[in-house]
Amino acid sequence: MQYSIVTFMPGKKYSFGTESKMKALEPGTKATLRFLGDPKVVETEYGEKYSIPILLLIHPSYPSLSSKGMEVSWETKAQVIEKDLVPLLKESKEFQKDYLEHTWELRVDDGGAYRLEG
Repeated sequence: MQYSIVTFMPGKKYSFGTESKMKALEPGTKATLRFLGDPKVVETEYGEKYSIPILLLIHPSYPSLSSKGMEVSWETKAQVIEKDLVPLLKESKEFQKDYLEHTWELRVDDGGAYRLEG
């Protein structure tokens, strides 16, 4: 028998089932998002990735997103998370605050590199 995962999410008492994952961005595209929590390392069928709860506001694969956005999980191996984001979250109280309060733009350049601006 297989059970669904029950997780605790900020602002919610319970959440049942599998969380929605953000679709990958294609090179040359961008998305707008807000972070809802810290990155956590998860094991996937493609190896270890970071899983980050986000509020997705604009994404080319979701043309009919409501103005309130959609809560999803962003699973990524993007180096910007490991090399820049995680260390800043550990070291800077100011960044920890900005991380959750700012609206961020995630870009993927034509070569596939990720850039995060907020």
